[in-house]
Formats: sequence, C-alpha cells, structure tokens
Amino acid sequence: MKQFLVFLMCCASLFANASPPQAAIATAHPMATQAGKQILLDGGNAFDAAVAITAVLAVVEPYSSGLGGGGFWLIREHKNNKTTMIDGREMAPSAAQRDMYLDEMGNYISNSSVNGPLAAGIPGTVAAMVHLSENYGVLPLSQVLQPAIELALKGFPVTEHYQKMVRFRLSVLQKYKDSARIFLQDNNVPVLGHLIVQKELAETLKSIAKSGNEDFYTGFTARRLINSVKANKGNWQLSDLKNYSIKEREPIQFQYRDMTITSVAPSFIRRDCFGNHTANPAKF
Repeated sequence: MKQFLVFLMCCASLFANASPPQAAIATAHPMATQAGKQILLDGGNAFDAAVAITAVLAVVEPYSSGLGGGGFWLIREHKNNKTTMIDGREMAPSAAQRDMYLDEMGNYISNSSVNGPLAAGIPGTVAAMVHLSENYGVLPLSQVLQPAIELALKGFPVTEHYQKMVRFRLSVLQKYKDSARIFLQDNNVPVLGHLIVQKELAETLKSIAKSGNEDFYTGFTARRLINSVKANKGNWQLSDLKNYSIKEREPIQFQYRDMTITSVAPSFIRRDCFGNHTANPAKF
C-alpha cells in the first residue's frame, strides 16, 4: 500500500547563549510539533527534533507517513557551515521487473502499483533517522524516540482528517486483517476520539531505539517484514533490506536578489533500472 510523501520542515536556530533555545518548528501534526519542542527543551538540537518529529508522524499520520516509507532531510549544520541533503527514499526491491504490474495479456492490473505488497519499496525512513541521530544529533536515539513510543502505546485520538483519509482507503484497510484491527473500529471508520493504539509499532520503535538499523534491516523485524510481504505474494528479499543505505547529496544553491536559496538536489527521486520512480509504501 502506498503513501504520498509528506515534506517535513523543522527549522531551528539555536543560539549558544540563549536559554531556553530559540526555535521554529513546523510539522503536519500538533503532536509531532510538541514532540520536537520537548526534545529541544530537553537539550536536543534541531536534528534530534527532526528525528523525533519523523517518528511521531509515523505514529499519528499512518495515511501520509510511516516507517515503511522514505523521505528527504535538507539540513544545515551551523557550527561546521555544512549544508547537506539526506536521501532516505525507498528503493525498488531487486526482484522488481518491468512487467510485474501487467497481466498475461500485457495489460495493467488495476491499482497493483498502488495497493498491496508489489507496490512496496524497501523502506528508507529508519536508516535516515538513525543516520541523522548518530551523525548530527546530541541526544541518545532512545530518548529521541521516546515520544513516538509512548504515543504508539497509549494511542492518539481519531480526528476528522483521520476519518476522511480512512474513508478514502476503507476497502483496502478492510482487505487486510491487521490493518483493519489497528486502524479501524469494528471494521469501519472509527468515531471521533477513538484511540488508535499501535503496540507492534511501539515494539519496532523500541528495537530501533536499542539497536539502530540492526534489527529493522537484518534482524528479527527484517525477517518478519520479509515473511509478511512474501506471504502476500510480494517480492522482497532479506538482501534488499540488508543492502539498503541512505545517501548524502549536495543540495542546489543559487542566489535570488540578496538571498541564498538552498533546495533539494534533482537526484532526490531514486529510480529503478527501468526508469520508474520507486514505490512508496506505508500502512494506508
């Protein structure tokens, strides 16, 4: 199942002599904004906040964000005068081939590139979060992921927007036992205020907090992902997860009047060997 990429912006200007630090945070969900703010108040920097926000969005925005997807982080490290782009986009699995969305007559199988295991690319979000934390953050990853872990365990309340997105994907969510159990209420659109609890996601976040990339890409979680995808006629292999790596890319910079504009490099969309954009999977 496919998610549409959400561009996350977390802009923070931290001043060495300022207490508390001054920052500006913009996210797609108030709970993610609050998590980023709390991490800053706890002594984290802007990169820690970005990781916390990414993880919380994976919990509270399953229709747009998720550990099963990918993204891009355009960052600036003031002390080293360094600007870089972290490319954590998904990759097509090695078994992907040109005709996998076509029937025996060569016709496109409706929605096969959007819904189901064949639509899923190898996730990059986790690798990017770990890379950002280990190379640019100052707090332990376990502390940075704690807000997301708590939200996944305690649940977040259903909003009107959540209901709207569920209605849009209801038939797909109902098709899979686990997605219906987690994201629906009695196999239908949840009522306002209903808590969406994701205990399995909390356990996955705990394993990332403890081992970084190891469990998700090569360990128990990796094997569970592979087994689930294959059981539903997908084409992932363990080596696809093991071989995944993020890329740091040089951003584009140009002058506009008296301003320097920095933007994402044009190579940010990874393509498979057939020139197609990689799939972007998530829970919805």
